[in-house]
Amino acid sequence: MTALLFLDLPVELRLDIYEHFLAEHCRVRKKIQPNNGHLRLLRTCKQIEEEAGPILRRYLSLLHELQIQAALLRAPAPIFAQVQWADVGNDGRVFHKAAGTDQEDAPLSSLHAALARMTALSRLRVFECRQGLPINLQGTMSLHRSRRLELRFERAMFPQVSPRLSVYELYVNPEKRVELFDVLHPLGVVALRLSGEIVVPPGERRPMPALRHVTLHGITGNFFDRHTIEECFPGAQLDTFKYALGHRLGFELRNHHLQSLTTAYGARLRKLVLLGCSRLSSTTVTECLESLPSLEYFALHMVTVDELRSNFVLSLPPRLSVFKLQMINAWYAIALKAEERVLCDAIESTVLLRESPFNRVCLCFRTQLMDEGGRRERWSRIAHDRHVWLEMGPWEDQAADEL
Repeated sequence: MTALLFLDLPVELRLDIYEHFLAEHCRVRKKIQPNNGHLRLLRTCKQIEEEAGPILRRYLSLLHELQIQAALLRAPAPIFAQVQWADVGNDGRVFHKAAGTDQEDAPLSSLHAALARMTALSRLRVFECRQGLPINLQGTMSLHRSRRLELRFERAMFPQVSPRLSVYELYVNPEKRVELFDVLHPLGVVALRLSGEIVVPPGERRPMPALRHVTLHGITGNFFDRHTIEECFPGAQLDTFKYALGHRLGFELRNHHLQSLTTAYGARLRKLVLLGCSRLSSTTVTECLESLPSLEYFALHMVTVDELRSNFVLSLPPRLSVFKLQMINAWYAIALKAEERVLCDAIESTVLLRESPFNRVCLCFRTQLMDEGGRRERWSRIAHDRHVWLEMGPWEDQAADEL
């Protein structure tokens, strides 16, 4: 029997493999920007280059100024025109226009020139610029000696014309100042991921009618503290909402935020992820779950302080197929063992023994509770008999890395 070679596979299957290869390569792990290693596949042979080129060249990663300058010098315009998805390291510094002159703002980095050539760009992910000062700093300084530098996050990428993006994701440090939608227009944005110190320009906020998916991770500043979720994303129709504290001084999701979320989007919300929540009451969680009839995925990492009065497990929506729960105590709080024991009993009867089994369940409680009366072994046996994918132990760190 002869071995089946890759090029012996049907061309349709090979094209699917290229798509999966690119999707896996572009996954962000621990907020680290992917590189351009996927393009090495095009050097395998001429046939693979012809087949995979139109797929793999849709994605480009620009990590630092050296790479940006090399791309501008060597990549022809047709290569840039194929890019639909870009990951970039944004320096963020701009030479401010001098008073009394007609000079325009001039970005310190050449990233804006590369982005301007990506005429088909629809997905943009922005990361920290970790390479230090641009290589052309001395020449740039001599041209702009009378002008001062300032941080203008979006204007450094799009000083003049901005594209209409469908995906806009920020993977920056919590201390990075971001003037959200200072230049970019939110009208066509479907998926939005925010991090950093979010600042919104004054005035009426522009509607986001296409917005369906929102992720907040490592947010600082007080914008979200001063507004409800509905006010932050006017006109949105959210299907997915993900939140993670991400920083010890970050924005903390509170009861009125969750109530606003469920009031505005409860009828259609299908995925809800809440990580590192210490300001939510169990009563509010219960009330909100009762208002989410379409919810299919629910993950809650809750830090209890002084209350766990409401058994929100009994309010899980009937369509829920994935349930993740991790309960920990604040270091200064009294352990709520009796309340957590009630939750464990409800999980066994309502979740593990539900008539229509869950697809996946992830649970993390204190070891003492899991060992009481053989609870851990009993849950494992129930999950095995009912074909439920059950994981017991900490899962929050991995979930946060995937946001």
